[in-house]
Amino acid sequence: MRQILFILISFGFISAINAQDAKKDTTYWKTSGFFGLNLAQTSVSNWTGGGSDNIAFSGLINIDANYKKAKVEWANRFDGQYGIVKVGSSKIWQKNVDQMFAMSKYSLYAFKKYWFYTLMADFRSQFSDGYKYSGDTMKWAVSRFGSPAYIQLALGLDYKPVDYFVVTISPVAGKITMVTDQVLANAGDFGVEKAVYDTAGVLITPGRKFRYEFGGRLTVKFKKDLTKQFSVDTYADFFSNYMNDPQNIDVVWNTLLTLKITKYFTATLSTKFLYDHDVTIKYDWNNDGKFDNKNDIFGPRAQVMSVYGIGFGYKF
Repeated sequence: MRQILFILISFGFISAINAQDAKKDTTYWKTSGFFGLNLAQTSVSNWTGGGSDNIAFSGLINIDANYKKAKVEWANRFDGQYGIVKVGSSKIWQKNVDQMFAMSKYSLYAFKKYWFYTLMADFRSQFSDGYKYSGDTMKWAVSRFGSPAYIQLALGLDYKPVDYFVVTISPVAGKITMVTDQVLANAGDFGVEKAVYDTAGVLITPGRKFRYEFGGRLTVKFKKDLTKQFSVDTYADFFSNYMNDPQNIDVVWNTLLTLKITKYFTATLSTKFLYDHDVTIKYDWNNDGKFDNKNDIFGPRAQVMSVYGIGFGYKF
């Protein structure tokens, strides 16, 4: 699994070697990115509004490496974000944000100045295990590296009227959902086919670790410094499975707002919106770990996360 990640991340960057001529001219490459580390601490005492002491660390990194020469463009991107938090008198640190995303897109000029033929591949997962907690005890893993993971391939057209805005239309696209942990696969988590058991609870057929979809895809990217201090980086991805309920659109929408306060002091707001109709969201209403209470919630739901940070930030 980690070999797959390495290949996808390296896919675009290795192309630099092939793109260079005999003189190893690198002037066609443009790199940019942002690295930030944030620390937050909250202390309360006799606070009538409620709340708990907590301390949190988080870090994020965005890297873009883009090649452009004549009618050829090659865009590569890596995003990573990870954070941990310790609440109240808890003895353990819990993960509160975790994501990784790698993308490589090859484009060739097509027609009418702003249109390009495009081949795109990307990978999305997380860095470490996620757990269901009960007090200071980790009860069970609800996600792992590669569980879930998503690989998408798309063929289509780019519309790029300016460098900071691009729309990719891909009528031919594939999506692979991976759940490499067999326990999670057996449960049918993240939309894979779950295991089959007999009436005595004996496993007959293990859950599938892969789910394959074929459909159409639309992505929109906007990345621009609106002022010398304030920048916006947003990416939206929409996928429709032609073979199964094409009206149900999978959505991934990530946004990063960056405010530069001083040279190395930055405020950031990161938001993430996910919706996958095939992913069942479980809510254990009575916290008994059984998901059998009549009030327990099952079904697809919008997943929303926002992370505000202020601390060290370096933009390059």
